[in-house]
Amino acid sequence: MALNLNELLQQAQRLSNETQIDTEMPRVDRTLSQVLQATQELHERVTQAGTNDLQAHILLGSRGVDLPKLTQKLETLSASQSFEPINPIGDTDVEGYLKNERENAIIAVIEETNKNIFKSVERNKMRCILAEWGEEKEHLLNALVGPNQEDFPEVHRHMVSTVLPQTAMPRSRLNRVEALYAQQITIYNEVHNQGSQRTNLLNQFTQMVKEQETVMDVQISEMWSVLTYMANVTPLSRSVEPAKLRQNGLPLVQKALSYLEQCYKRYMNTVIQKNRLIGLRGGVPNVYNTVCSYVTIAFQSPHSLVGLLDVSDGRPLWPHVYYSLRSGDLGAAVQFLKEGGVCPDLMKLLQAKHKLKQKQDHLHPLNETERPTVKLEGQLKLEYCNKLRVCTDPFKKAVYAIVLACDPNDPHQEVVRTIDDFLWMQLSVLDTAERIDYDLERLSYGDLQSLILEKYGEHYFNAREKTPLYFQVLVLTGQFEAALEFLARTDANRPHAVHMAIALNEQYMLATPNDIQKPLLSTDPTDPPPMRRLNLARLIIMYTKCFEQTDTVEALQYYYLLRNFKTSDGRNLMMSCVCDMLVENCDENMLLLIFGSPDPSDPWRYVGGILSQFSNLDYDKYILAGMVGDELAHRTKFEAAIRLYFIGGQLDKALRLLCSLLTQVVHQPAEKGSVREQLTVMSERMNESLSRRKADIDEPVMRTYRMLAELIKFFDYYHSGQSRLAVEVLNRNRITPNSCAEVDECVNKLKLVGTDLIKVLPDVLLAAMDLIYGQYLEMKAGANICSRSISSNDELLIEPKEEILSHLRQRAKALTNMAATLPYRMPSDTNNRLVQLEILMH
Repeated sequence: MALNLNELLQQAQRLSNETQIDTEMPRVDRTLSQVLQATQELHERVTQAGTNDLQAHILLGSRGVDLPKLTQKLETLSASQSFEPINPIGDTDVEGYLKNERENAIIAVIEETNKNIFKSVERNKMRCILAEWGEEKEHLLNALVGPNQEDFPEVHRHMVSTVLPQTAMPRSRLNRVEALYAQQITIYNEVHNQGSQRTNLLNQFTQMVKEQETVMDVQISEMWSVLTYMANVTPLSRSVEPAKLRQNGLPLVQKALSYLEQCYKRYMNTVIQKNRLIGLRGGVPNVYNTVCSYVTIAFQSPHSLVGLLDVSDGRPLWPHVYYSLRSGDLGAAVQFLKEGGVCPDLMKLLQAKHKLKQKQDHLHPLNETERPTVKLEGQLKLEYCNKLRVCTDPFKKAVYAIVLACDPNDPHQEVVRTIDDFLWMQLSVLDTAERIDYDLERLSYGDLQSLILEKYGEHYFNAREKTPLYFQVLVLTGQFEAALEFLARTDANRPHAVHMAIALNEQYMLATPNDIQKPLLSTDPTDPPPMRRLNLARLIIMYTKCFEQTDTVEALQYYYLLRNFKTSDGRNLMMSCVCDMLVENCDENMLLLIFGSPDPSDPWRYVGGILSQFSNLDYDKYILAGMVGDELAHRTKFEAAIRLYFIGGQLDKALRLLCSLLTQVVHQPAEKGSVREQLTVMSERMNESLSRRKADIDEPVMRTYRMLAELIKFFDYYHSGQSRLAVEVLNRNRITPNSCAEVDECVNKLKLVGTDLIKVLPDVLLAAMDLIYGQYLEMKAGANICSRSISSNDELLIEPKEEILSHLRQRAKALTNMAATLPYRMPSDTNNRLVQLEILMH
């Protein structure tokens, strides 16, 4: 028993020694109770953390990740601190302030980006949902209509015709409004071409707009009315630019005042009609009684009379005078002042102005002595500056400012309530006197135009939503060009703007730039500010380009209006526009539409076509054809260019192009619908034209064309197997030699023609050699008695077979000598083929 225990002890010591590991850590000796306790603690931790955490520890540990350290780092991170608003700091801490501002800016960008992302995601989600819903609803509705229509009698199926018309015509791109305008342009051009008296295109358009109430808007009619009214001044001359004639704005100012005064009279009558019981209108229907009724309605409440001066029996004096002036009746204003018995000096000045206006209305010449005295005006202006600037009665203050044409900077807010009132007030206080006035508070016509166009502008008038109002303000201040350019910006109003500009230009009232390459609205250094110039040519071209291919007849009527304009290179703008149109679409129908068809009696003359409607374009029609031909040739559209040169009578250019094209296809076999067939038809027509009428054509070009015309016949015979006729063509025109003695003659003849023939010469030599070789083989296999041949003298002889074969060998030798003698580099394949065929004949 002791032995066994000793052996066990020795074995335990040996095992203990074998399990010892050399480490720096101290050895830990645990008792069984300690091991049990550690085991229980480990078991409790594993069961509490769960198997997932244990597996995670094992997985990350196998990959070299220290999970406890990673956990500590994650716990130290705080996302809330990164996006929390930064606390403000002291004003003196500049560095901290800049740091906070930078971080705030970054946070704001991040938040804004997140919001945009969320909105975009939400929008895309809703779009996808709605699309899916739409498809689902479509499937459900399609499922409702089954094969039996009687089950759903209320569901109607739309039958679509599947039969196409014989000739499909392009759909017009002109809407109803544009078609009406185009019809009026056509009528106007027809009257002009007939030599009749020029009609007023403005009145013509205005009348058309009023008659088409179902198509045209009421506001469009009002815009045409105000434009026609303002343009109805003394006819201008085309020799003088409208911009310079408008420097004296007195005629336009008077027209604008008259228009605004008439509109206000209509407004007062409308108010009176709605308040007949209060207005108590009676007596003679004139401005005096109208103003009395209107003032009674406007000042019926007692508080409306507060602050007004010279009130008698509830009737304020100065509103009567103001509304009389607002209606344009100076006589009524004088009558009210007489009844009031106040301000005799003002009444005298009004009487003088009234007499002056009557003389102007009757077109009487004015003398300087008949004008109101300067002394009286000076006294009233002094009274206005000393007393009336602080007057409690706004109507009296406004009357003095209007009569004396002073104090333009005062807005008169109590009296001026609408844009029309403001504009009328500004026009009334304009300084239109020709004498030099040293009054600092003066408003010229140019100043008023700058005020409306530049200082206030589109934003002040809310021009996008109130387009007719802003247009009317610009027109009433004589700024036609700016008004039309503003109107032309929108698609709905562009047709009206284009035709307004056309009508004004025909009345010599539109200022246009000297260069058609200028922008749509431009300024000229020589014009008084803020004068603008409207590029009418650019406006018409932009408008017409949209429908010139579908409505060519109407487009040409618009281009006819550009006949007096010149391009930058001096060409007629109408011809240039029509040329561009034909270059884009130069088919057979378009050419017939524009130029017509050739006259059977004279192929050089074309009859019919749109251009025949304009009697002054008979000669320009052929110039136009030449222009189109040059442009087509520049774009390498040679077939169409030749056709246009034919129309224009420029046979020299047509021959050059025809020769250049024939050299490329003359050696090809004739096929139906090929380019060669088309050029052959052109060549036949060219021959007919040259036979009927002589033309100035260079001799080398004519020789080249004659030679190519003969080669067309030669290759036709060659490809059709008619060798005898093909040889006759060559012999008749001395194109190829029959012997070595004729080589020099043929070479010298080729030097006289153009270089275009050299391109086809290799094919001619190969075809001629092939014909000789064919005859050689035929004779070789034929009878030994005799045969027919054609000698160089074109006489039919009976020759032995050997002599004919020898003659064929000589002709073959002559061809190879000619190919070697020509001062042109022949293709190597051609020389090789010629030599091979010659060798085969020996």
